[in-house]
Amino acid sequence: MKFIDTHAHLDGFGRRGGLAEIVGRAMDAGVEKIVACSTNPDEWLFYESAAREFAGSVFWQIGIHPGDISENCEIALDSLGAFFASDFPPVAIGEIGLDYFRAPSDSAEFEAMRDRQIKIFSRQLELSNSFESAKICVHARDSVGDCVEQIAAAGVDFSRVVFHCYAGTAEELAEINALGARASFTGIITYKSAGEMRRAMLAQGLGRLMLETDCPYLAPAPLRGSVNEPANIPLIARAAAEIFGVSEEYLADAVRENSRGFFGI
Repeated sequence: MKFIDTHAHLDGFGRRGGLAEIVGRAMDAGVEKIVACSTNPDEWLFYESAAREFAGSVFWQIGIHPGDISENCEIALDSLGAFFASDFPPVAIGEIGLDYFRAPSDSAEFEAMRDRQIKIFSRQLELSNSFESAKICVHARDSVGDCVEQIAAAGVDFSRVVFHCYAGTAEELAEINALGARASFTGIITYKSAGEMRRAMLAQGLGRLMLETDCPYLAPAPLRGSVNEPANIPLIARAAAEIFGVSEEYLADAVRENSRGFFGI
């Protein structure tokens, strides 16, 4: 069986000099491709280099995470086009979006934070329209409705959009799917408390399903609490197959083709 990890944070492994080992273990586990995601401009050159070093195995996304917004991030976004002109361009803009999970309790502070996140998210969505071959990876934590609103306002084709590490309701996902977007799921589906997430995944169906580790976070059971890595995708796929009531081989093939088709890899 072959797999694709559609969302992985690899920079930490790279800083420790262990990226080759991580990629090697993934390949040994049948994870033939990894789509790495960036969260801030300091990571962009690293991921471009990783895509070059592990050509055909590691692909990358370029973007600014809502939790990594800095004073100079708008200047950095001016250089986005240069990376798309590279021999190893990003396959997606991401991860970008809105995150209200740790929102300030003070209403004025919350509005200021929200406005800043929306400004940067909107700018990146607008830039994405210049690179229509690139997909868009959305981080939407406690903010699904606002994210959908901003995507629509930017005139983005929803079929280019994936809501990664989906954490909304099944009803919200039905609305996202109706617009043409999709969600990807992590090892959280193996957690006992994640009934709503499993319900959402089933409601979306196998036709759009993609799986991710979001490593080094969210290791699946029985590894929960340990450092996650792309080699753990087969554990997530096994759980998903049980949830859908299909064989592991059938699910692996479906998810792999969904992922390849979406990212063009």
